[in-house]
This record gives sequence, C-alpha cells and structure tokens, in this order.
Amino acid sequence: MIGGSTRTIRASRLMLAVALAVVVRPVPAICFPWSIDMYRGPEIQPYAKAPRVTPADTIPVHGGEPPMSLEQATIKMHNPLQPSPENLAKGKEQFTTYCAPCHGNSAQGNGPVAHILAKPPKNLVSGTSKDLPDGYIYGAIRDGVLSMPSYAEEMPAEQRWQVVMYIRSMQAEAAKAKVAGN
Repeated sequence: MIGGSTRTIRASRLMLAVALAVVVRPVPAICFPWSIDMYRGPEIQPYAKAPRVTPADTIPVHGGEPPMSLEQATIKMHNPLQPSPENLAKGKEQFTTYCAPCHGNSAQGNGPVAHILAKPPKNLVSGTSKDLPDGYIYGAIRDGVLSMPSYAEEMPAEQRWQVVMYIRSMQAEAAKAKVAGN
C-alpha cells in the first residue's frame, strides 16, 4: 500500500511539474496578417499638405467675434448701445466686479490690488484714456493691453460696451466737477 501511495504522489508531482512547465513556458505570439499593417502601410505626414486656411472676414465657430487687433478695434468699433440707466447700472456692476480691483471704484488707478502690480493701473477718469475712442477701451477690455489681461471670456460684447459706457459717464462726471470747481 505504501508503494502505491508513493507512486500516486510521484505521478501527481510529475503532472504538476508538466502543467507548470506548459503554463510558464513562453509561447510564440501568433500574428494575424492585419496585426502588422502599421508596419507595411503607407507613411502619412500630418503637415505634408498645408492645413485649410479660414477665408477672410468669416466668423469663428468657437466664439462670436472675429480676431481684431487693438488698432483695428480703435478704428472700427463704435458703441452700439444707447446710454440708459439700465445699461449704466449693468456697466457699473461689471466694472465693480472686473475693473475696480485694479483701477479702483473711482477708476483713478488706486484699486485694492494696485500696490501689488508691477505697473500701476491707468487712471481712466483724468488720464489719457478720456481722450481715446470707445473702440480702444473696448479692445483693451476684450484683448488686454500691456499688463492688463483679456476679459473676453468673462464678459460678452454687450457687457464690455456697458463698461465702456460706465467709464464714459465717470469721465463726464469728473469733467463737470472740474468745471464746477474752477
């Protein structure tokens, strides 16, 4: 009996060794013809042909306004909105949110973060900004200028024009106060 059980143990060990050898042994990969097409296929260069150019005077699909330099905005852009208490109130709200941290609530360049900036913000009431066209101020808000960032993503076009209108109203009030003071 002891001899029979030893044979059984040896046979089971042999089967286990054979099973492990079969499992562990590396098997050559079987490749189908289509699995190597990347090696035999034609070579494609992404910019072998120039990409399609957008025709002039078209509107981009991702936003709304076509690209425009600050000079072009100065010449071409004019405020389409009429001064109204509603537009001025909305302009003041946008100015307080986006412009006042740097330019200050009075737009004199003395906002709460002005002392942190490398270049001081412009005085929008009595500085050179009062002599610039509306399109320039709109373009500066939209695309940024010098160290001022772009607010194109934060404010749609109508809100930018409302901010320009609000800045113009502050400039008019400052001019009236100056005349009354003299």
